[in-house]
Amino acid sequence: MEGNSTTSLNTTRTEKAPTAITTIPLSELIAWCTAFALVAVAIIIGNALTIAVFTRKRIIRMRANYFLTTLAVADLLVGAFAVPLYIHQLVWYWKTNSNEKDIFVAFMAIDIFTGFASIFALTTIALERLYAVMWPLKNMVTSKRVYYFVISVIWFLSALVALLYFMNDGLKVFKLRVFFYFVIFFISSSLLIICVAYVLIWKKVTLLKDDSPRQGSKYQEEMEQRKRRTQEKSLVTTLLILSLVFVLTWVPFYVLNIVVFFYAKREPMDIPFEAFCFTKLLHYSNSLANPIVYSIRIPRFARSLLGFFRKRKSALMVSLRLSIKR
Repeated sequence: MEGNSTTSLNTTRTEKAPTAITTIPLSELIAWCTAFALVAVAIIIGNALTIAVFTRKRIIRMRANYFLTTLAVADLLVGAFAVPLYIHQLVWYWKTNSNEKDIFVAFMAIDIFTGFASIFALTTIALERLYAVMWPLKNMVTSKRVYYFVISVIWFLSALVALLYFMNDGLKVFKLRVFFYFVIFFISSSLLIICVAYVLIWKKVTLLKDDSPRQGSKYQEEMEQRKRRTQEKSLVTTLLILSLVFVLTWVPFYVLNIVVFFYAKREPMDIPFEAFCFTKLLHYSNSLANPIVYSIRIPRFARSLLGFFRKRKSALMVSLRLSIKR
């Protein structure tokens, strides 16, 4: 998101920044860069494993996982591109007290693209679960083409927001305030949709009868329905946790952006550099949190992950034995 400063935060350039990054000692800069680098490595490893697990045949049959895979790809791009470019911006600004324009614009476009891909993926996941709970029969007959189309819309909208930024900062087609209001609209509407969707889902799931199945001709069918309801509740809880983690990690960063945007021009601000770095680190940490939640909340994911490591370990042992014999 855009703000009003030239600080390490994702903000646009004005003559006076609300915090002076060049005043911090080199040791503190190294500490922050190391923290961001560790988060980037963890994001890449965690989400690469997530994609490997979710694209396995048995798990990808659950079509809800298509969107979880999309979310993992967006998070992987955060760790591979957005965070390294952010570290570059930190170092460059510390040295020169200014942003390198071409790199800054590229960083902002990538950061916005990957960030909004995550937002739109989470919003789509909430809507898909709402549809599955409210209209289960219709959801069961929904074709894969619909899912693929929705995924393409997620990436298209993310690219559109990034393009709006480029038109603002790169081509100067319209004012910063216009882009800022676009961003506020997209984020606010997404958060509202997520909250409303999960409230409706939770209300529907908790109201479902969970009577003990009776012996008889429909005993097996009732057992299957009861099992599906339990799985549905577990999945909804997992996705709700993902959304709560998203809110907790993203809101501080965007609240700080809003404060800078609306008040930096009116009066001098002395926002600590640590506040910018901490909120941005928290923001990026959301891309690391999702694989952790999957491992804890989705048993099949954890089993597949363990199986993946066991196979790699067995293959490594075999190769070592063969190399020793040679």
